[in-house]
Amino acid sequence: VIIMFVVLILSVVWNLVYAVGIGLVLAALQFMKSMGDLTARGSKVTTLNDVDEETPWADEKIFPKNLKEEIFIKHLDGPLFFGFTSDLQKLATQIPDTASHFILRMDRVPYIDQSGLFALEDILFSLSRRGIETHVVGLQKQPELLLRQIDIIPDIIAEDAMHDDFKNCIECMKEIVEDVYGPSALN
Repeated sequence: VIIMFVVLILSVVWNLVYAVGIGLVLAALQFMKSMGDLTARGSKVTTLNDVDEETPWADEKIFPKNLKEEIFIKHLDGPLFFGFTSDLQKLATQIPDTASHFILRMDRVPYIDQSGLFALEDILFSLSRRGIETHVVGLQKQPELLLRQIDIIPDIIAEDAMHDDFKNCIECMKEIVEDVYGPSALN
């Protein structure tokens, strides 16, 4: 309603063509902000023990109980673009220093723009500096292409930390835990 009012005022006192152009730009910005807010509501960083915070996805119910405190999971749902980048950066600060691994679920991210890409790069780089190893699950074609173009893969995220599905990621986590703590750690 406000955008229509702005276009009406501008077209009366100034120029109809410019007013419509400004209206289109304002409507696009409003749409991107709304989509960013919608995406932010569906994204949280939690351990799988924090069921009150976020319901695990169906395939996460088989996650080994003894790994739930040390490994954090981030669900992303929807495109990553500039309307969501500030919320994404805030969510990344929720990962405590005690975490050793971070699983980024990108199964439902069909698109990343440049601002989303650079926000994601900052987050992954900061996690890497803190000694937190990141694993990515379900990366789609467009986001993967961009991550490879700016060398996030393999510079920040190793090739062997890329997983097609969550079951594959769990198997990798089991191997890591057994290597560090021994085979009895998963009992």
